Amino acid sequence: MPWTILNNPDNLWGKWLKLSPRQQGCGLILLAGALLYWPLFQGGSHYYLLQQTAQSNQQTQQNIVAKQQQLQQVKQQLEQHLLTPELANQVAPINQAIQQLSGALQLENQQWIFNQKPQLNLHIQGYFQDLQQFITALLAQHPTLHLVSLQIQQADQAEYSIESDVIFQLTLATQNPPPENPQ
Repeated sequence: MPWTILNNPDNLWGKWLKLSPRQQGCGLILLAGALLYWPLFQGGSHYYLLQQTAQSNQQTQQNIVAKQQQLQQVKQQLEQHLLTPELANQVAPINQAIQQLSGALQLENQQWIFNQKPQLNLHIQGYFQDLQQFITALLAQHPTLHLVSLQIQQADQAEYSIESDVIFQLTLATQNPPPENPQ
């Protein structure tokens, strides 16, 4: 009874046996090729995937190194531009002097920009004579301030005759103490 399945001409084995030896040989070659090709195909796709992953990892490592270098540069720039106690000691008296010397002038905007060379930006409304006295007195009181830019326009409001944008630059003291006088 079990051998009757093999002798049945309607099943796949029976159809195989009905084929000519030449067709059976071609079928066996095709079957063997498919069985051999499948592992090669799988290996090739795995190899391709491995190559892509390695290339992606290498590119990610390069990106990480570049980002770390950028981060290091930003840290260095931040360290150079931070408001140090020495700089704060110079800025506070200047701010007080600005408030005291402004007098009849209207300070619209006062902004410090802390770069390698700190800058003070002022937008002032008032009269030319008051502005001239203010700038002269401020520069006389604080020799570390230098006038970088002065723009004067006629004021839009009737209260004041001029509007001006003034930029001062703060010269930082050197880190080395002054030499002592030998006696």
